[in-house]
Amino acid sequence: MGVILELARAKQKIIAQDARIAELEKQIPALVVPVTDLMMVSRSDFIAEMRKANIEPISLTTPLDAKLSLTSKAELDRIAPELVYPADWYVAQIWDCDDYGIQAQCDAGHKFGVSGVRLGLGNMPLGYHGFALTMDKEASIWWLESNAGFPYAGVWHKIGIRKYVPDKIFV
Repeated sequence: MGVILELARAKQKIIAQDARIAELEKQIPALVVPVTDLMMVSRSDFIAEMRKANIEPISLTTPLDAKLSLTSKAELDRIAPELVYPADWYVAQIWDCDDYGIQAQCDAGHKFGVSGVRLGLGNMPLGYHGFALTMDKEASIWWLESNAGFPYAGVWHKIGIRKYVPDKIFV
């Protein structure tokens, strides 16, 4: 009878350990797959394309990267959901629209190797706003709302859609 009781206790421990393992596995972040479909473009060419759309670089005394990595629209669409952040992160004047755009810029470069996703600034229905802005390998310009509080967050849009009209880019 002692062996049966010992076996039952061992099975209970295994069940508890399996539950704990399942709980810990839920905490493991999803695997991030970097973008491999990249094209390098010079900073000056990137700025020239943005200027064609009336988007000026944010003035810096020293330019940032000399080259930016761009990717296809398909790859931009794939990484877009990873560039959206919880609406409850928003704190006016502390962590607001420009910070969402900067976070998307940082994550696109760090996690996916796409340095051409940048902070964009411009007008939209609620006023002057910050968001993610990029150009794909075909020189099409796209914006993305990174605040999950907007129902259209996480999708790349052409300029003018939803009345987003960028006029500045941090490059």
